[in-house]
Amino acid sequence: MIMKLSTLRNTTDAVASNALGCMTVNAIQVRDANAVRTTTGRALSIFLLVSFTCLAGCTDGPFYAMKRANPYFQREFNKDRELGATFEDRLEHLDRLQAKLPQMDSAEQATWATQIEKIISSDPSSEMRARAVATVARMPSEAAVRALNAASVDDVEKVRLAACKAWKLRKDTAARDMLLSLANKSNESTSVRQAALDALSVFGEDATVRTQMTSFLDDPSPAVQYQVAESLKVMTGRDYGGDFASWKQFMAGVDVPEPEPKSMTATILESLPMMR
Repeated sequence: MIMKLSTLRNTTDAVASNALGCMTVNAIQVRDANAVRTTTGRALSIFLLVSFTCLAGCTDGPFYAMKRANPYFQREFNKDRELGATFEDRLEHLDRLQAKLPQMDSAEQATWATQIEKIISSDPSSEMRARAVATVARMPSEAAVRALNAASVDDVEKVRLAACKAWKLRKDTAARDMLLSLANKSNESTSVRQAALDALSVFGEDATVRTQMTSFLDDPSPAVQYQVAESLKVMTGRDYGGDFASWKQFMAGVDVPEPEPKSMTATILESLPMMR
């Protein structure tokens, strides 16, 4: 009887040991499988990233600079340079030209303005056109005005945004008229309208601009209304925040008192949802 109990106990221990061993093996297999899946997933992510980096051929794309770190593309860029100036070389030339403009006389600037006008009107790269707009911004010539007029109606938003910044630097009648036109365009993007309204802030004493700014306070776009208030702060030195009624009264000639500035504590408390 004692031998049978001992044999039974040994058998039970063996079965338990085998079961535990199987569970351990299964756990190891599951862990290894998960590790394989994780490693495979990471490898696939890296492969896709490298693939997209290599396939991105647009010079305006976010991977253009990354491609220059690849030895293959470095060799290709050097081959391109043997045929002429590359895209990046042309951008660098525009930057250098912009830096040298103050030292040029008006005749030389006019010559360059004509060349840049051709880039803005016909270059296939929106990045090149936008960079050319920044270069021509301060050139005092008719060709520069024509170039900025073309940039203001460009099909690509980034070029029109660059044109708004350029007009802001010129501060002349042509700039005022084009900026008002862009701000009044109902089918123009909100970003470009905001950029035009920001640029109009330099015309603080212009009666036409002040009248138009007041009318923009009724614009259906909250983003446009916000930008109008920001521009009016610069133009008038007053700050009524988002109180558009006070802005309208002030622009109509009423001396509306400015609100008392809020303390830091009050501002923080108002930002908390439970305090609203």
